[in-house]
Amino acid sequence: MDWICENKDLTKHELVNLKSEGDFLLLKDNVEEGYLLTDVVETDRFTEITPSWNSRTGKDSSVELFIKLRVENVWTDFVSYGIWSTDGYNKGIKEREKYELIKVTGDRIFVNDGRYGDAVQMKVVLGGNNPKLKLIAFSTDGGEDEPLEGDYLRILENIPLISQLASGHIHSNSICSPTSLTMTLKFYGKDVNLDRVTRGTLDSGNEAYGNWPQNVAFAGEQGMRAYTKKCRSINPVKNFISKGIPVVASVVSQEKEALEGAHSAFPSGHLMVVAGFDIKDGIEYIVVNDPAADSDDEVRKYYKLDQWINVWRHYIYAITKQ
Repeated sequence: MDWICENKDLTKHELVNLKSEGDFLLLKDNVEEGYLLTDVVETDRFTEITPSWNSRTGKDSSVELFIKLRVENVWTDFVSYGIWSTDGYNKGIKEREKYELIKVTGDRIFVNDGRYGDAVQMKVVLGGNNPKLKLIAFSTDGGEDEPLEGDYLRILENIPLISQLASGHIHSNSICSPTSLTMTLKFYGKDVNLDRVTRGTLDSGNEAYGNWPQNVAFAGEQGMRAYTKKCRSINPVKNFISKGIPVVASVVSQEKEALEGAHSAFPSGHLMVVAGFDIKDGIEYIVVNDPAADSDDEVRKYYKLDQWINVWRHYIYAITKQ
């Protein structure tokens, strides 16, 4: 289930010291902090959830998203996803609190012990010099699957090929997410480079580049509509491809052989850009720009779709034009 609130619809929720200007919420004059508090959003039952936001910030302004869940009629406390500022000025969470009902990570919240959530409330605090909020969202593993729409047997050829391993970055083994994001943003004509994207997506709390909400937040800062999405099947990915939209997808594997042709196993997780689908000799393949390659020329890969689905976490970055 996806819940997305954006543009003027943000004004339908409780606003304190905020005003609407075009498609953005921003601070009222002569105040340094304000917040949006959503209504309670009733949902289908879920066991995991991922939040997102799109904003405009700088080194002297910030956005902080909080989220709380109702788990079998008991509300959790609000959980912060860090103080976000673009271009490397964020203040991440160094050590997550432990909760009775939920487990919180940098990417997701899991409901503990076979329980389920069925409602969500979000709060977003804006602070500093002229921050702007454009979108808030969450995606859960609840709800119905999407039907297939359109012809997904196509390959998007205009996505740049960028290898994380050949990039020369000091942390080249750890920058799959910003490398994938760089390829996607360049596909849309955004004037970004890998150094800037890695700097902007680094989670200063856990010193990692793969924080999903912060990666889509960075895309939002570049003028994109971006959110993390939980998929019940491959259908949403195929639907995006049928519309000419690449997505960034997360996989995890314990053995290299789990994904024939991969550079290595990905026991800590890995991200790549889905560029299309193809059928060869009766076998369906997913076509990707996999940044785990020794050179840019080796980034384009064809993986057997059944193998890829087995290692896919069923999460994507959905990044589109406004």
